[in-house]
Amino acid sequence: MVMLGLIPMAYLKWVFFACFVCSSLGLQTLSQSCDPTDLLALKEFAGNLTNGSIINSWSNNSFCCQWDGVVCGKEGNGSVASRVAMLILPKKGLKGIISRSLGRLDQLKRLDLSCNHFESVLPVELANLKQLEVLDLSHNMLTGRVSRVLSGLKMIRSLNVSSNSFRGDLLELGGFPNLAVFNVSNNSFTGMLNSQIWSASNGTEILDLSMNRFVGNLGSLENCSSSLKELHLEVNSLSGYLPDYLYSISSLQQLSLAENFFSGQLSEELSKLTSLTYLVIFGNHFSGELPNVFGNLTNLEFFIAHSNSFSGSLPLSFGLCLKLHVLDLRNNSLTGSIDLNFTRLPSLCTLDLASNHFSGPLPNSLADCHQLKILSLARNDFAGQVPETFAKLKSLLFLSLSNNSFVDLSKALSVLQQCKNLTTLILTKNFFGEEIPKKVSGFESLMVLALGNCGLKGHIPVWLSSCNKLQVLDLSWNHLDGSIPSWIGSMENLFYLDFSNNSLTREIPRNLSELKTLISTNCSSPSVTSSAGIPLFVMRNQRSNGLQYNRASSFPPSILLSNNMLNGTIPPEIGRWKQLHVLDLSRNKISGTVPSSISEMENLESLDLSSNDLIGSIPKSFEKLTFLSKFSVAYNLLHGEIPTGGQFLTFPASSFEGNSGLCREMDFPCGSSIVPKPVIPQQLTELESPFAFDWKVVLIGYGTGLIIGLVLGYIFCPRKYEWFDKIYGMRPNRIEIRRVH
Repeated sequence: MVMLGLIPMAYLKWVFFACFVCSSLGLQTLSQSCDPTDLLALKEFAGNLTNGSIINSWSNNSFCCQWDGVVCGKEGNGSVASRVAMLILPKKGLKGIISRSLGRLDQLKRLDLSCNHFESVLPVELANLKQLEVLDLSHNMLTGRVSRVLSGLKMIRSLNVSSNSFRGDLLELGGFPNLAVFNVSNNSFTGMLNSQIWSASNGTEILDLSMNRFVGNLGSLENCSSSLKELHLEVNSLSGYLPDYLYSISSLQQLSLAENFFSGQLSEELSKLTSLTYLVIFGNHFSGELPNVFGNLTNLEFFIAHSNSFSGSLPLSFGLCLKLHVLDLRNNSLTGSIDLNFTRLPSLCTLDLASNHFSGPLPNSLADCHQLKILSLARNDFAGQVPETFAKLKSLLFLSLSNNSFVDLSKALSVLQQCKNLTTLILTKNFFGEEIPKKVSGFESLMVLALGNCGLKGHIPVWLSSCNKLQVLDLSWNHLDGSIPSWIGSMENLFYLDFSNNSLTREIPRNLSELKTLISTNCSSPSVTSSAGIPLFVMRNQRSNGLQYNRASSFPPSILLSNNMLNGTIPPEIGRWKQLHVLDLSRNKISGTVPSSISEMENLESLDLSSNDLIGSIPKSFEKLTFLSKFSVAYNLLHGEIPTGGQFLTFPASSFEGNSGLCREMDFPCGSSIVPKPVIPQQLTELESPFAFDWKVVLIGYGTGLIIGLVLGYIFCPRKYEWFDKIYGMRPNRIEIRRVH
């Protein structure tokens, strides 16, 4: 009887436990169920997608509150079904259109569809999201006008529709009392700035209207919140003077007005912006002297004001900006000597004062900037020697001193060889008429060396063979004589060689054909970048006819030996240069036939063999060079029919003139008399060159500035802070706005 009593008791315990589990599961299921209207709206949204992981994952169950990216919350009336409060789907690879059904999620507080591939226009139904506080549609491919949609979002706190293709004006927007972040950058918005957008809010912290087509002045900023921390207006068509009240926003930390049409002087009231860390005003029409008030800006880290018309001397107060990382004033009209005390700038990483009118010697105190990585003082009137103290710049990666009047190349190299991290050294147009040093050591990290246009004498020095990482070597426009050393072909990383406009003699060494980076077909075309992320760019003009040509975004692999006194024949082994883009052997004394092996250079874009003593015919196999956009064999002794396939019909008659027997029906009918070959002077000045390629080396040839060409990267790069990081090796800190949960 006792045993019979125990059995029902144990059984009851299991029954109670099972009921408890089932009850718990049931409650959990109910708590995770979502409102039927919300469920249908989300399914319609997913139905408009053509790609993305949520298409399958959302279709597996009907409990939408458990779906990826969906966050639910209870309504205030205490109903069992939960309402969708957040839809967070950034970087999901979603493609398609944004469904109008999302407008039925009337309890939605946060919508994040950023960094996907949404197209078409915004559905006007999104204006029904009256509870929405955070909207992020950035980095998609959305188009059309948005004012009608955004104007209905009166509870919005953070709005980001940047990096799309929206257009139209924003004059309908306004009345956002809670607005903290407003980012419409990198679109095609037009019209005047609308102060109604931010005037209703006392807590606006970030305004980013950059990279659009706004016009007018900054008069509307008078109604800006006193709590504003970031103002980004760069790359528009704004103009006028900077208003006085701009200098009264004491909370301002980041101010960017670059690439507009602002003019006038910077006011001494700038000293009031004591919170400023980031001041970027390059590419405007500012003029006059820089105010000597930077000592008050003790938090300043970035001052980038290049490409304006500032004059006068460099303010000494910069020496009090202890946190300064980047000082970029290139391409202005600043004058005088540099008397700045760099000892008090321990954080300085980039100093660019190129393309001004500075004079005198280089300051010794620069050597106290132990974090200095990028130094460009090109195109000024500096003179004297490179200070011995520069040997202390152990962090230096990039140095350009081109287009000055420095002397004593031997001493300069003996100092700079101690900068063990130096990767780029540009000394073009200095040390005129000196002898190129025969014995130099160091430079183990050097990737780019430019000593062009210095009138240097002597032979190509053997110490260059120990620069194992060298990729770009420019010794053009000097008076170097002797032969091209065979060890050049053993430089494993070299892909850009410019020995043009010298007095080099003898044959082109066959070993030159062994340059590994020009032979390899297993890697893409090399690019030159220092560890600071500073690429060297080439700008090209593309022909309007012919086939599509390569558009190299970095230095084109090139062999430039023009305007010397080289003789002998063209080594047929150079056909191994599969990666070569530019070959210029013009204005020499090269004889023999044109090697058909050149047709194996499948990436060749420019070929100039003009003004030599070549005989024979143009190989028909050259028709295979489908990327060839520039070609000249003018003024040789060639004969026979000019090929008509491939790119040859796109080349003008000047590419073939001055030969004894070349013929082409459209220019030189076979059997007609050809003008005799004229005498071409061997030594030419820069402006006398009869064959001008349509690309120009921007940085290496003449050192026109540290980051010329990179500004375009900034303008068209949607992630502008990534661009900033690539140029200066760091990025400014963005103000973090607390997210709504």
